[in-house]
Amino acid sequence: MDVKAWIEWIGNDSGTTLATIFPYLLLGLAGLYLLWLVLGYLRVSQVGVEAPAAASPALPMQRAPDGVLEAPRGVPYCPVDDLQFPAEARICPVCESDLLVECANCGATIRAADDSCYRCGTRQPINADAA
Repeated sequence: MDVKAWIEWIGNDSGTTLATIFPYLLLGLAGLYLLWLVLGYLRVSQVGVEAPAAASPALPMQRAPDGVLEAPRGVPYCPVDDLQFPAEARICPVCESDLLVECANCGATIRAADDSCYRCGTRQPINADAA
């Protein structure tokens, strides 16, 4: 391919293709940016920007003699980091996963952010203070 044919191909063929595709590329980048903004807003609105004033430290969970974690009923805990948290905690600050709670009534494992147990319907005391 000689230089003249190459320049004409760049100027005519790929220029038309680029002019056709460029707006879609721009929309895609703008869409990704907007998605990033929305997800960031949702994360901040769920967790909050400021730290709690008097946050209690996380305590390591106790293990049974056979090595199984013993999660006390009604206390939020992180199964990933094996830590238990104060009653008002909902998200683990270490790994940012949802905390779990054993239902005080039936012992079902639910998220700490849930209002009531899915099995027995008992309202969780950790959310009674926030309501």
